[in-house]
Order: sequence, then structure tokens, then C-alpha cells
Amino acid sequence: MTTILTFTDSLRRQHQQERIVNAARTVAGNGFTLIELLVVIAIIAILSAILFPVFAQARAKARQTSCMGNLRQIGTANLMYAQDADEQFPHTELGEDEGEYFWGDMIQPYARNWNLLTCPDTDVMMQFRAVPPAPTVYSQEWTYNYGINGIIAADCIEADDPACKHIGVAGASLAAVTYSADTVLIADSLPSSTDTDDGDGTNTPAGLSHGRHEINWQIGKRDRSKLSVEGKSQDGYPRHNGGFVLVMADGHAKWRSRPTVSNGQYTFNPNAGTKDEEWVANRP
Repeated sequence: MTTILTFTDSLRRQHQQERIVNAARTVAGNGFTLIELLVVIAIIAILSAILFPVFAQARAKARQTSCMGNLRQIGTANLMYAQDADEQFPHTELGEDEGEYFWGDMIQPYARNWNLLTCPDTDVMMQFRAVPPAPTVYSQEWTYNYGINGIIAADCIEADDPACKHIGVAGASLAAVTYSADTVLIADSLPSSTDTDDGDGTNTPAGLSHGRHEINWQIGKRDRSKLSVEGKSQDGYPRHNGGFVLVMADGHAKWRSRPTVSNGQYTFNPNAGTKDEEWVANRP
């Protein structure tokens, strides 16, 4: 009896082993066909086409958020400067020739971080020049990623003329800014890695003057559909998802739409961006 049971168990184990071997052979013999492989590749390609733009948009949105954080801190530094400067906002620039310095230099004791002045969505870094006596360094105006509100009155002939009336927030007193929450302090600007002097007169990046530390369009001559008029930036530069980031005179930052209509000559939607009155510091 024991012998019969042992023989039966042996047969059962043998059959089990044969089933396992046959199953393995079946799997090996049923590998992916060429059509199945092509289908899998097509599915992966479709998923990639769907997901990659989503990832790119997410990264762009993250850079926009980081830029907004920069401008919020820059706005706070400007307000701190004003508190220590008889309640007056920084000027666009002060001094002359080699001694000229700009609003970014003025707020550094409060910002304590030059990296704040570089937008995470541009590859143009701030440049500096040595000013005697060493080790004093001042920023280069054409490398500014952000421009302060230095718009000028209609009767100005030259923005640097002492007789020219500046009606933006730069250099204004806190009390003179009647609607601080609705008045632009600083906005995205378009930096250059080289000095563009007075600009070349075209509606292109090269058309902007080297004064990219300020947005100083002139009342009565502004054209919001253009990048540049007479070398002056006409609005914030839209480097973030078809718009730009700006900080208002009360220190809060936000995004504003300014989509490009055609790339050739930087034509923008004239109904987007900011309105003229948002740049005038003192208004009824």
C-alpha cells in the first residue's frame, strides 16, 4: 500500500513539473508581435505629446510665481527705502557719468540680494562696473530685468533734462501717490547683455535704449501695441505665459496679460496690459 501511494505521489509531481514547463514554453512562444510593439510605442508617443506641454507649462508657471516673489520683495525693499528717505521712493537714477547709480543700487541695503533683480525666466544676468574708490560697484542699467515707473510728462523734450517733469512713482513721495494699490511701481523689463545706447529706432529689442532699468514712456506718445517708441519701453515685457508681472506702489504683486499678436515687430494687443492712469503717481 505504501509503495502504491509513493508511486502515485511521484506521478503527481511529474505531471505538475510538466505543466510548469509547458506553461513556460507557451509564454515564451507567445511573445509580443510587431503590431503589438508598434501599438505600445504609439501609445507612449501620444502620452508624451500630451504630458510634455503640461510639464512645460507647469515649469513656466513656477518661474512666474518665483518672479512674482522677487517683485514682492523688491516692492518691500522700495517701501523700506522710502521710510528712511523722508518718505520718498527711489529715483530711477542719481549721480552723473561714472558716478551714476540706479534704483537697484539704492535698495540693496534693504533687499540684501542682487539675485532678486534677475527674473528666473531670463538668461541675462545683472552686470556691474567698478567705481572708484574700490570696492564700490554699481549696476549696469541695460541689464535690469525689472523697470521702475519713471514715466514723463507730455512737454518733456529729454527725460534726463532736470526741467523734465517725471510723473511716475520713481522719486515721488509716499503721500503724492494717491492710489498706491492701483499705481505701478515696477514691472518686468527686457534686459540686454550689451549696451544698446539710445536704441536703433525699431520696434524690436534692439530698439529699446540702454535705460532698461526704467519704464519711461511719455504722456501723449504712448503706443501700447509696440515694444518701443523712441527707445522707451511702453509697458511691462510679457515673458510669463503671455503676460508680465508687476508690483504696485503698496507692495503687492500680480500678473497682467499682454499677449503678442505677431512676433515680427512685437505687436501687442492694445486692449491688454496696463492703462495710462495706472502709471501716473498723483491723479484725481
